Amino acid sequence: MVERGSTPDAVRQALLAAKYEPRYASDAVNAAWRELVDTAAVLTESERADSFELLSQAGASAASNAQPAPAFPLGPQLADMPNRLQTSDRVIEMLFVIAAPKVVLFGNLLSCDECDQLVALSRVKLQRSSVVNASTGAYDVHPDRTSSGTYFNRGENELLQRIERRIAELVDCPVAHGEPIQVLHYPPGGEYKPHHDYFDPSHAGNRDVLAQGGQRIATLIMYLNDVACGGSTVFPEIGLHVLPRKGHAVYFAYSDDTGMLDARSLHGGSPVFEGEKWIATKWFRQRDYGGPGE
Repeated sequence: MVERGSTPDAVRQALLAAKYEPRYASDAVNAAWRELVDTAAVLTESERADSFELLSQAGASAASNAQPAPAFPLGPQLADMPNRLQTSDRVIEMLFVIAAPKVVLFGNLLSCDECDQLVALSRVKLQRSSVVNASTGAYDVHPDRTSSGTYFNRGENELLQRIERRIAELVDCPVAHGEPIQVLHYPPGGEYKPHHDYFDPSHAGNRDVLAQGGQRIATLIMYLNDVACGGSTVFPEIGLHVLPRKGHAVYFAYSDDTGMLDARSLHGGSPVFEGEKWIATKWFRQRDYGGPGE
């Protein structure tokens, strides 16, 4: 499998496509990859922990080799949360919740003025968006991602400080665990084809990004404008399209509460058919983030 360039997620998806029971597929892949990772002298101990925590079952069979699964924001108590959440400066609505994969749509996370300010501050410094090359670790322009974007240093100004504090309170994740807010612009026709946001530690090019705070564990996408047609955040594995509405935000985690990867977190940005689309994205790490824009 490794010799052919396969990843745990790719093998798991192949088993699911062949109609294997999901639990069996995950257990089989996890067992195989644990053996491969233990015998391959290419990962550091920290990288092995990241591999175990997100790409393997953090169950009893792995307890002697793996670190405990990370604490995920918005944990098992999600179903018991109220329909309206009060942060220190704003009341935020819970518009829908999906338990597996874990997806939450928040309403009123940002005010119209905050959305407009983020767009105005970003418009003057946009650059073509890139993706991390899993083989080399370089940030490459890729045809699957046709947006332009920029980012703000964490706590760069009062606006960012306010929004970051609100998000940390909302999802119960320290500000220090969050990557800097990135703002993206999609013109008509712009899209981001389905992908996963986590970094596969079996690829050498991901070692540097994993060293900057561990694995990514969840994503928050904030919509900064209304889109006339298209531009949804799509989860193809579950047939979900989240339509962009100004001030709303969709949150999703990549694994369940036991630390097992949920491949149904596959997501993308569907093409913008009319108008333009502005979003602000926040990724969360296992530990304090120490990369660019910290």
